[in-house]
Amino acid sequence: MNRADPTRSVAAAAVAVMVLVLTVGCALQGHPIPANPNPTSLDIGLNSIEPLAVPPNDNESYGRTLESVRMAEAMIDPVEADASLKFAFDTGGAMPLPTPAKATRVLAKSVRPVLERYGMLAGFMVGGADKEQIGPPVIGRSRLLTIVLLRFPDATAARQAAREMEATDAAVSSDNVSVAIPNQPSASAHWRPNVPTLAATMAHESFVISVLVGHTSPDLAVLTAVARQAFEAQSTRLRDYSATPRDRLATLPLDTDGMLAKLIAEVPGRWPFPAVAMTDYEQNAGWYAAAIVTGIVLGPRGTYLYGSRQRPSSVELEAVNIWNELDRYPDAVSARRAFSDPEQDQNPELRAASAPDAVPDVRCAEQLDVPPQLPLRFTCRLIHGRYIALIRGRDLKSTHQQLAAQLGLLLNSE
Repeated sequence: MNRADPTRSVAAAAVAVMVLVLTVGCALQGHPIPANPNPTSLDIGLNSIEPLAVPPNDNESYGRTLESVRMAEAMIDPVEADASLKFAFDTGGAMPLPTPAKATRVLAKSVRPVLERYGMLAGFMVGGADKEQIGPPVIGRSRLLTIVLLRFPDATAARQAAREMEATDAAVSSDNVSVAIPNQPSASAHWRPNVPTLAATMAHESFVISVLVGHTSPDLAVLTAVARQAFEAQSTRLRDYSATPRDRLATLPLDTDGMLAKLIAEVPGRWPFPAVAMTDYEQNAGWYAAAIVTGIVLGPRGTYLYGSRQRPSSVELEAVNIWNELDRYPDAVSARRAFSDPEQDQNPELRAASAPDAVPDVRCAEQLDVPPQLPLRFTCRLIHGRYIALIRGRDLKSTHQQLAAQLGLLLNSE
């Protein structure tokens, strides 16, 4: 789930002749027809090109993951609290947190019993920094902000949870000192003098907002100002969010507009049920936490926050199956514009790799320095109409076969 990863660029595929006229500068008369191969002629290996039927959802744990993903649409961008926080973290800038166990990978471990006691239902985290991060942030070298939004059954549970979360977190160190947040009387916060970080918690209706602020010096005025702005912006954005009733979580649909049905499954023929797995990166206040997700569809805001956030995006929906992703744009022209972005190919950590001959409109790249814990060497982008797919693989042959299967699946979904 690493959209900050340099291999994360969105993918390439076939579009109508009208779009090709714009990109190659030639003019043709008549009705434009995409030049697509016969899906049955493609080398897809063991992959499938038949769209899967969406199963019904009767599982609350799936519902909590889906609700956590929905909450991404209610999250602020860190730049709304501090205009300098334009960069996502090295492991990705956002992640769903559907359980207390997942939430305490970005919060203090000691607050897990509090979340369980008051019935946490769902959550989401987003973070930002004022500099591009390579590896875990070093406290004092950057301005940093993590915002964690947690949902509880009601406002009473949220207020009690926020109060105990703050007390439990502050008790971790005897050096912590209570701090007031300007214009936020319901917020509570603590810091250690001479350490350039501040943690703060506040309940808002049935939600708890938890923030961790980092600065380049222990300037309490700056730290509290960023926390105040984060609370104000996050509370304002929640006004437009409609939470799913608790008794309806198990009925949330497993797919949105057929997006997952159009994306190749990790296991051929098996529906990708929603799941979140946290990695074994060091726990560092969410600043170096990472999650691997599958079976989810992000909305436009979630897609943007999930990405590098270096430029505006017109993506409407994004389906994610672990390493593979499918983006839907408003139309083929906007998809082509994103696919043709020259910055996608200007990464020194990548070199061009061959694309399969039978699959049109593809760009492939090879990662030069592959980490042993994530040996996905090849990344290919494919565009088909308004869809751009990102396919990752360990070797070029299997990546090409997945790419061919992805095109065949899109063709058979029309």
